[in-house]
Amino acid sequence: MQIRLTVVDPLGPSSPARERAVSCDVLVTAPAGTALAAVASALASAVSGGDGSSGSTGAPVLYAGDQRLDAQRCTLGEPPLIDGAVLAVGAPGEPEPHPELDVTPTRLHVVAGPDAGGVHLLHGGEIRIGRSADADVPLDDPDVSRLHCAVTVGADGRVSVADLGSTNGTTLDGRSVGPRAVRLTPGALLRIGESALRLTLAEGPSARTAATPDGEGHVRVPGPGAADTGSARPAVGTPGPEGTGPEGPRAPTHHAYGSADWATPAHADAAPAPRTTAAPGPVPHVPEQSGPPRAERRGDGPAPGQRTVRIATQGDVPRVPQGRRVSRPAPADETHAGRGRAHGLYADAAHGQTRDEAPTARPGTPPAGPTGRTTGDARDARDGRYADAVAPQASDAPDGTRKGTPVRGTDAPEPPRARKRGGIGAWARRLTGGRSEREADAAGYDDPARERTYAPAPAAPARPETWPDPATLLLTALGPGPRLWERGPGHPEALAVRLGTADRPAPDGSGLLPVVPVTVGLREVGALGLAGPRERLAGLARAALAQLAALHSPDTLEIVLIAADPARPSDERTAEWSWLGWLPHLRPGHGQDCRLLLAHDREQAAARADELLRRLADHDHAGAPADAPFTVVVVDGDPGGADVREAVARLAHEGPRAGVHLLCLAETPAASPASPVTETYEAACAVAPPFRDCGAVALLSGDVATALRLLRVARTGDGSPPGPVGHGTLATVDAVSAAWAERFARALAPLRPDGPAAGAHPRVSAPLPPSARLLDELGLARATPASLMARWADAADDTRALGGRATAVLGAGPRGPVTADLVADGPHLLVEGPSGSGRTELLRAVVASLAAAERPDRLGVVLVDGRGVPATGSGPGEGLRVCTDVPHVSTHLSADDPVRMREFAQSLSAELKRRTELLGRSDFAEWHTGRELADRMVAQRSAADGDLDTPPSATVRLRPGADRRRTQAAPPLPRLVVVVDDLDQLVSPALGAPGRPAAGSVMRALEAVARDGERLGVHLVAATAPCPRTAQTEPVKQASLRVTLDAPVAGRGPDDPAPGRGRLAHPDGGETAFQGGRVTGRIPRTATLRPTVVPLEWHRMGDPPARRQVRELGNGPTDLALLASALDRAARQVAATRVPSLL
Repeated sequence: MQIRLTVVDPLGPSSPARERAVSCDVLVTAPAGTALAAVASALASAVSGGDGSSGSTGAPVLYAGDQRLDAQRCTLGEPPLIDGAVLAVGAPGEPEPHPELDVTPTRLHVVAGPDAGGVHLLHGGEIRIGRSADADVPLDDPDVSRLHCAVTVGADGRVSVADLGSTNGTTLDGRSVGPRAVRLTPGALLRIGESALRLTLAEGPSARTAATPDGEGHVRVPGPGAADTGSARPAVGTPGPEGTGPEGPRAPTHHAYGSADWATPAHADAAPAPRTTAAPGPVPHVPEQSGPPRAERRGDGPAPGQRTVRIATQGDVPRVPQGRRVSRPAPADETHAGRGRAHGLYADAAHGQTRDEAPTARPGTPPAGPTGRTTGDARDARDGRYADAVAPQASDAPDGTRKGTPVRGTDAPEPPRARKRGGIGAWARRLTGGRSEREADAAGYDDPARERTYAPAPAAPARPETWPDPATLLLTALGPGPRLWERGPGHPEALAVRLGTADRPAPDGSGLLPVVPVTVGLREVGALGLAGPRERLAGLARAALAQLAALHSPDTLEIVLIAADPARPSDERTAEWSWLGWLPHLRPGHGQDCRLLLAHDREQAAARADELLRRLADHDHAGAPADAPFTVVVVDGDPGGADVREAVARLAHEGPRAGVHLLCLAETPAASPASPVTETYEAACAVAPPFRDCGAVALLSGDVATALRLLRVARTGDGSPPGPVGHGTLATVDAVSAAWAERFARALAPLRPDGPAAGAHPRVSAPLPPSARLLDELGLARATPASLMARWADAADDTRALGGRATAVLGAGPRGPVTADLVADGPHLLVEGPSGSGRTELLRAVVASLAAAERPDRLGVVLVDGRGVPATGSGPGEGLRVCTDVPHVSTHLSADDPVRMREFAQSLSAELKRRTELLGRSDFAEWHTGRELADRMVAQRSAADGDLDTPPSATVRLRPGADRRRTQAAPPLPRLVVVVDDLDQLVSPALGAPGRPAAGSVMRALEAVARDGERLGVHLVAATAPCPRTAQTEPVKQASLRVTLDAPVAGRGPDDPAPGRGRLAHPDGGETAFQGGRVTGRIPRTATLRPTVVPLEWHRMGDPPARRQVRELGNGPTDLALLASALDRAARQVAATRVPSLL
């Protein structure tokens, strides 16, 4: 078990760089169940400057927050000692930032802006908000005054807000706020500078998802269901014919990276379903948003009879063939550093130009390269399974138009005609309103006193946003909340990120819809570029990656960081990205040779690029469409040498079709009238070469880089390099601080999905290990009777292997365990290899894995040592005798006794004859199918034992029913696997060999198995050295599965492969390389390893892990003995009857 902790010394000298207590990130390695006392001294030593391997003689006192830990009772891997925890030595540390989230009635969320994501609890009194560090709620927003406004919570719980003489003013739902306090109602939108805040109520424990610690430093949370690959939560509602939500399929969703000049809002008319309390089991799916942002008040409800409508701000957008869409010209823009209209950044930009369009990208079809890259201006129709219980009615929009689907969040209802009261439970569902894209008003920036006219607040309850704000993401991670990892591979918004917000005209012209999310889909654009000053650029990148990590599980998404730009100091790069390493999405899950998917130097960058290129090759070989797991590669600046640049460029062009998408960062000055968009784009391409290969770019602009322009990139057709097209969409950036990102990442660090999703996706190929342990490949590192019985129960329900499974695990392959299914791909397996190649050990692995997959009364194993083994003793010459303790083994024959060999040949031939007579004209599978059907039929009632049957004549006869049933019952017919080692010694026995006289009898019986075994349920697994005579025998000719083992390496070093390296040839002609799993090695001494604490070096986490040589217990049991003992106990518990012996 390995967990990562941070140790803080509150009593030590403060770090001069951070002006806070010295801390140290450490990696703790210990067996499960280790007490904290075993590493307490090492933890204290690590933070005080030691190496962590040994500590002082005194027992240090450790705290988790302000809670003192009992070192003897607290166990590593159990809360609070889980991955990402922070411990303080000697004195209480900083308390949990939000320990009372469930009990605090009101919260103030910073939902948008350059310092978004804050969650501030309002306990009472006056709370001052401003840019100053002395403010109660400090905001890193240049347009916010040092003390901008004050929020006051009265004794009666009412909340009010007043302006404190700010420069740029304060607005509440579009209306100016003066020095006189005005009521701040829950759901109302407070605007200060470029930031937006919203007052919300606490949802309590019901907003959390059930989570279960696993005792190894992780916490298991419910994952996506097997039946719903599109989301992590089951859908609520029933599909209908038309419209949105549960009533029908959804229309495409449009990303706002181009001209944002039209919208199709919708609103649901049904009241929300009652909220349920989170509990173990399926959790109701969190729906998409509905309705524009509004000032929400308790008791507001939808108007009866409201229905979904479609409103286009500039007319309907006509559809063109092949899924293309023509957009309307963008209106003229007004210019300012921090604000402007949503279309165009500069007054001299060419307006009225129709945006170039490309074919739409479906969620399962990533775009091509930058040349002709699909822009994803439309999405596939949604099926409604992501909708809430709110059931909108079908739109009356004409055919060919979009019905009730937001354009990246734009929803608008018809004017309400009535209101319905609702309780606190209904109001708590309206924490964040639905939003749509907006256009910023430049005049409002120049004149703070001027009021904007916002759309009237509708009286409908809001559903959670499709694109949640950073504050919602933080609460989701801390909970964990029900929206955690809600986007599966089939979700229509998978890999869509929110980059900022904009005010947009309401569809009915009544005003502006405020703080509308501006988003982009990575599956549509392929690769996304972000450029701007480093501070704002880092905050934007943190916000985008936090969305991906919170909404996509580690089974669905992996994140790779390449930050090897030689122009920046290594320490600076490592410190900036250290928060990212806490995310579970960076843990290598597909055999990558590193501890985390990070690259901070050229060698690490080359290794990460090679791994990703190997994934492209695997995808091209498979020829399957792109599906999860997705990979987002963050490339910060120049990725390194020419070879890495070339690899990254190839990933940008070809990666999207394999689910690999790039997020390229380039540090440039902010775009401004003095530095137009084209110049900023070219500067970004010069700093970061992969930037030119991005399908869309977001350029930070303005004097303080708080504005963002999202542009599509395409080639012009005249052979010139790709460049920005059109005027794009102007928005206010959403960014988060480094402290916010670390808090978020630590909250996600211990979380792991609990469910079958991890095995639902094919693994990416990885280099073969030099050696492999069979129990690890079987998933039986802790072989117990319970785990074996669970496997056997699963095998009983397998309809593909009627009569019993016969699946053998050979070892470790490039994509996980390599298996040979004797039922589906067999019936026979041949192993060829020279002496010393590991043939016998591979046969032992076959026997062990066959036994682990099926009960002893459904599968029997017969062992034949063709060379002959001594009657007693152990060692390399023991052959297959070591497998006789496995309860499935019924017979073992050593080819050194002619009498027993002839008896074995006769018994095996008799068994084949018995099966032939029993099956008749049916084969093994048909016979078991008929027997299963007969078992399911209800038998006709018959007389009890000793009763009188109805006589067919005048003579009364006594017919015991038991005898009649005994004659009707069919005898059991398990599968039989005959495992033969050294087949060549039976074909051509050596002169003077004891078994030479009877070798021919045994061979004739084995040839009969090879010919007729498939129909009779008898399989043959044989190993042989290369021999011309053996190649002419039936066991070799009839083998459909073949293993070829490599010759052993002379003078093998520590990095050379162990015996057992080979290739499995499949019936279809394909081959799979593997490293044979060893099963007769001694149990590793993991239980005796001393717990260690070592400092965590983030810049070295991308290196191959330093593997300690695991020593075996010299006098301990072997893995095979451990497994055989567990198999025997499991067989006794299920009362399985062994297959009779042939001797």
